[in-house]
Amino acid sequence: MNANWFRKSACLGSVSLVVISACATVDPGPDFERTAEIVSTRTRVEDVYNPDAEEMIEAKVADLLTDGLTVDEAVRVAMLNNRSFQAMFQEIGVSRAELVQSGLLTNPSLAFGVRFPEGGGRSELTLGLAQQLVDLWQIPVRKRIAEFQLEQTILRVAHRATELAAETRGKCYGLLALRERASVTRENLELLRRTHELVRKQVDAGARNPLDASLVRVAVMEVERELIAVERDAHTAEVALARVLGLSRWPNPWQLADVLPSVVLPVEDETALLQLAMSERLDAQAAAREVQSAEQTLEREYLEIFPNVTVGFDAERTENRAMPGRNVLADTARASVANGQLTAPSIQSRAERRQAHRQVIDAMLGPSIAVTLPVWDQNQAAIAKARFQAIEARHRYEDLLDAVAEQVQRTVIATKENGRLVRFYEQELLPQAEQNVEGARRIYELGEENVLVLLDAQKSLIQQRAAYVDARRAYAAAITDLEQALGGRFPPTPTTQSASSRPEE
Repeated sequence: MNANWFRKSACLGSVSLVVISACATVDPGPDFERTAEIVSTRTRVEDVYNPDAEEMIEAKVADLLTDGLTVDEAVRVAMLNNRSFQAMFQEIGVSRAELVQSGLLTNPSLAFGVRFPEGGGRSELTLGLAQQLVDLWQIPVRKRIAEFQLEQTILRVAHRATELAAETRGKCYGLLALRERASVTRENLELLRRTHELVRKQVDAGARNPLDASLVRVAVMEVERELIAVERDAHTAEVALARVLGLSRWPNPWQLADVLPSVVLPVEDETALLQLAMSERLDAQAAAREVQSAEQTLEREYLEIFPNVTVGFDAERTENRAMPGRNVLADTARASVANGQLTAPSIQSRAERRQAHRQVIDAMLGPSIAVTLPVWDQNQAAIAKARFQAIEARHRYEDLLDAVAEQVQRTVIATKENGRLVRFYEQELLPQAEQNVEGARRIYELGEENVLVLLDAQKSLIQQRAAYVDARRAYAAAITDLEQALGGRFPPTPTTQSASSRPEE
């Protein structure tokens, strides 16, 4: 064994490490595609943000903004252009990297040492190569944990997409309701202005008290004030919607062109919807993966009782002290004195030198093993901690299922009752309020009642119109909440009709 042997061994080990490391690559592309596919299925959106195709987003968004947005198109823009949603995709890349890392062996340890004899001679060389063995039984568990966590991340991102879709629809419906409220307010304002013109003509003719015109004028100004407030709220809602769509800094103008959803009753059986939610909710599936990950973590902690089991190979070339120089004359003199005559000093033959060299231990080779004995620390605290965390994850999962059931029940009730309320306004309240206004107008024109009767009837109509818009907005919000409660989509037989097309021209 010589120095060349040590150099070759070190080079071979280095090359092996490089080859093994080169095989481990992080490619989250398939994970991005699978996430986009889940999001597309749950939100009914064809194009979903993908970090690998980010350069195409601006062109797709610009195409969607052409000729105004429907509510469904607004959801598509959010799926492509919402910044916080885009950022969440990087968590998928992080989880994929952790999965790759979990499958890698611990790097081997290479030790090399040189020691020089004090009196000169051949130096001592030591070489040690050691590899951790606990990876053999820990890597499968680590990979399962990382796989569950990757799946959990994908489901969490997809669930956030359903939340973002619901949030986008909610803000769209809020903006549409405010615009409809503004339109109704303008109708109310026109109604009062016609009444004011009627009263003013009668006052000019001397048939009415000038106070009647003043009372109507005050009512007109109140509606004008309401219109200003509603238009202000509509502009604010548009700014909030732009934030969700990622259009706050969009250079070109855009607009939302759609209507509130119409009512389609009745809602499907609550029990069937609850079962659908239990099977479809992505956050519940993510919570289930969290439970599995916690259980695997507990198993890993048991394996950590022996945290270090290392096997290796050690090699040592022993040192040789340098032979002192030989004085031939002195050796001849000592040999001659000893023999009583001139005698040559003893000289070792080549065969004798070879035999002596074979008897010298030149190098020592052999395996080694190192084990950390669990004498004081048996990882009992970490095991207990992992057990508590697994139980906690299980209870959180059960609590989430209860929350899902409560949300479905609540949103079903809200959808049904808000739908009934909208129908009640359409079929009962509004027609009656309009008839009251017409009757009060006729009575006023005949001079049988003062203007207060007409103003009360018109005020009631104005209030009912505003309440009708609020009821339609509440129904739209209930539809959105119910869809989200069911996991982002309704069953194959639709129970409601969403605003997915442009208003009729």
